[in-house]
Amino acid sequence: MLLDEEKRRAIDLMRWSKRKLFVNYRLPWYIAILSGFVAGTCVFYYQQKTLRNSPNPSIVWSDNATRRIINRIKKCAEPTWNQVQDPFPALKLDAPCRFFDRIRLLNAALIQMRLQLVNKEWMSKDTRNHSGDNKINIVGAAKDNYLHQLANFSQVTIVTLPWYEQIQQSHKTQRWSSCNDTSNLVIQDYYQWTADENLCKLIRTPGMTNHGYDVIYNRTCTTEVNRTIQKQSLNVLALNAKPTDRSKSAEPGYPLHYYNTLPQNTLHFHIIRDGIVTPNSVVYSGNLKLVQLGCRYRLFLNSGGKHVNVSKFPQYEEIFPISQYWGYGFFHNMVENIPRLAPFIEFLRRNPQIKILVKERGRLTREILNILGLSQNEMISGVCRAKFIYLPRSVMCGFAGVQETQIASSLYHNYIKLNLSPEKRNKVILIRRSGFRSFKYHALIEKAVKNATLDYKLDFVVFKDNPLPSFRETMRMFYAAVLVVAPHGAGLSNVIFSQPGTFVIEGVCRPPRANLCYLRLSHILGHHWHGLLSGDGCEWEVNVAAETIMLTVRQHLQIITNNGSLK
Repeated sequence: MLLDEEKRRAIDLMRWSKRKLFVNYRLPWYIAILSGFVAGTCVFYYQQKTLRNSPNPSIVWSDNATRRIINRIKKCAEPTWNQVQDPFPALKLDAPCRFFDRIRLLNAALIQMRLQLVNKEWMSKDTRNHSGDNKINIVGAAKDNYLHQLANFSQVTIVTLPWYEQIQQSHKTQRWSSCNDTSNLVIQDYYQWTADENLCKLIRTPGMTNHGYDVIYNRTCTTEVNRTIQKQSLNVLALNAKPTDRSKSAEPGYPLHYYNTLPQNTLHFHIIRDGIVTPNSVVYSGNLKLVQLGCRYRLFLNSGGKHVNVSKFPQYEEIFPISQYWGYGFFHNMVENIPRLAPFIEFLRRNPQIKILVKERGRLTREILNILGLSQNEMISGVCRAKFIYLPRSVMCGFAGVQETQIASSLYHNYIKLNLSPEKRNKVILIRRSGFRSFKYHALIEKAVKNATLDYKLDFVVFKDNPLPSFRETMRMFYAAVLVVAPHGAGLSNVIFSQPGTFVIEGVCRPPRANLCYLRLSHILGHHWHGLLSGDGCEWEVNVAAETIMLTVRQHLQIITNNGSLK
């Protein structure tokens, strides 16, 4: 009996000790956690109520991760997020700092703005009118005032990152130089592109090419290869130019402001509520049909304006369209589709529920999204409906966008440096096509380029499309290039992986197949481009003499050696 009594006392003492420990130590800790949770919840709902009731949307930088983004940015004043009416109603983010910091702030603002939008009263379970109005208003992005027109539709919110004027007095070209503009561009230094006399004649002569390159390049062309040595500013026309209508290619030129006035915005972005999106990024919403400036623009502009039986299309909550016409092709996917994602990577990473509308859901596109850190965002394709459409600006047909392409290239460079063990930058790459548009005298050209490369003690590499190297090996190869030689073709898209200052020699097709899309791509990436016009029209082969290519390659290798372009 005595033993049992001692056990009971010991058990009672243990229970009393546990209660005292809980009351004195654990209970205050639990109360503190619960209080913090309740306070945080109250603050969150108060902010959401404030946002919903605010007549003009404003950003509350409440999210801790977003706040950390702002705190990490140095030498940047507190960003402001304003509803403006002039020159058109839009949400404008003013952030006077370096370009990538402005992009980070734009993403942070979009993340917060999305929280505001999805908590609005009109965010219901049922979709609203997609395209049922009898009268459809067509807005085409080729017009200079298209943002003004788009602002008239209440279902569209326009977001702008305005061009930051480091020189506040004016937009005049003589006052602006990309060489010291770190707020609107990734790359500051550019180089004069050059061409042989036959190609220059086409560019200087009105109406000689279907794409109006005489207008796009202001009928200016130089054959002096040494002109490419000196760094120069990006021409304002390169920021404003658009592909011209074929029927108007003999016009004297663009309006005057294309040559002497900087763009109003560095980037713009649309948020459209309750709409239908096609695989060509044509958007229908209520009485609006929005046609972005991509390939076959006029075809979509003049096609039907109303969808019937919309219930047959799959419906999603939120989508981010990047798909454009011809997006199945490697060039169009790499240069026109994928770069549309580049400025908004952080926004998409933080919102993996947003689906990305692509042209094709193949292995290559998935691999690229994984490289960009978007493995959690589902790919979709085809015509679809969505409650929220986050629509980046389009990339023009065969006409790489400056900021989008530069950001994408920078992201690839960072990935290569962190994950692919980059090689020494000393490669001369010759692209060999196995199908049509290969060099007519490829065997002789390969021998000549290889000998020249060895003479300058560089590494010679042939990039073959059959069998094709892995995508990551391709990235690594072109990142190490100092010179790329190729006939016109999709393989030249890989110069997006090359470091600024790479030399590119392209065999260009004759009219009617003349296409200078790789001139544009190379130039805005800060590369040196030189064009050699084919003797034929490129239906099957690019006819450039081996001797011509040999002399051109040796001339460029001498420039590389003399000017310390090797790193």
